[in-house]
Amino acid sequence: MRAGAAEQASAGEPASSGERTQRPWLAVLLMAAAMLCFTTLDTIMRALYAEHPLPMLVFVRNLVQVAALALLVPVIGPGFTRTRRVGIHILRGICLVLTTVFITLALGNLPMAQTYSITFSTPLMATVLAAVALGERPSTAQWVCIFIGLVGVVIVLDPQDFVFGPALLYPLAMAFFNAVLYVLTRYAGQQEGPLTLVFWASLAALAICLAGLPFYAVPIPLTACALLAVGGVAGTAAHLMITGACRLAPMAVVSPILYSQIVWAGLIGWLVFEEVPAAHVMMGSALIIACGIVTLRSRTT
Repeated sequence: MRAGAAEQASAGEPASSGERTQRPWLAVLLMAAAMLCFTTLDTIMRALYAEHPLPMLVFVRNLVQVAALALLVPVIGPGFTRTRRVGIHILRGICLVLTTVFITLALGNLPMAQTYSITFSTPLMATVLAAVALGERPSTAQWVCIFIGLVGVVIVLDPQDFVFGPALLYPLAMAFFNAVLYVLTRYAGQQEGPLTLVFWASLAALAICLAGLPFYAVPIPLTACALLAVGGVAGTAAHLMITGACRLAPMAVVSPILYSQIVWAGLIGWLVFEEVPAAHVMMGSALIIACGIVTLRSRTT
């Protein structure tokens, strides 16, 4: 699951009951389109990672997102740029940088479908972390889902032909830091709206990248910058569409659509990288997705 999607969907200012149930089909379409945008961004990052240094890609990607969100100020107003939780957002920015790094490393070394299948364990990890950090008490059904979801991860890793390598740690690390980001966002989201959460996480991530820029700065061709601009705009559009979807339908309706990303990943992986998901990946994905849906729905009902 792309960094920031689940946590943004579960945090922020709730809409009224009437507003949330007005157009559920539009909400579903917006959420599915958001997942396509995230997958497009990941595809661009994966393609550019083969020829360009990862730190520069992460820097430009965050720069584009902050610039795109800043352009919304004249339209929406400066209200979403105000916060009282700078420290929390700095931690969220660190997590955002790490999730971007690890998802790119994972996609650069593993098939897209397998990578996303493992990262979909984020809600399961977040449930455990929330129980420890926030004192939330998972139900018996949620603990069962966590166990079954971990079984799904093992199936995706294919224990029969398992060969340990650093590449397998990348999607697991992405899922872990995304889960930390999820928990931090749930905490900050008690007082701040979705756009504020997205803006400040992106700004903190950009500041972190700027701090290290003198140590890794190298020129990037204009064509690569243009592709990163497209990816950054796609990522920003995805955040905005998730915000819109959550205001058009209940979370129980829109949260399962987060997992449509595996469909886009399988399609793009096949069309762009000629990857065909293996049977064990699809089987494990089904278990992880089913458990993730139950976990998300039980947290929002």
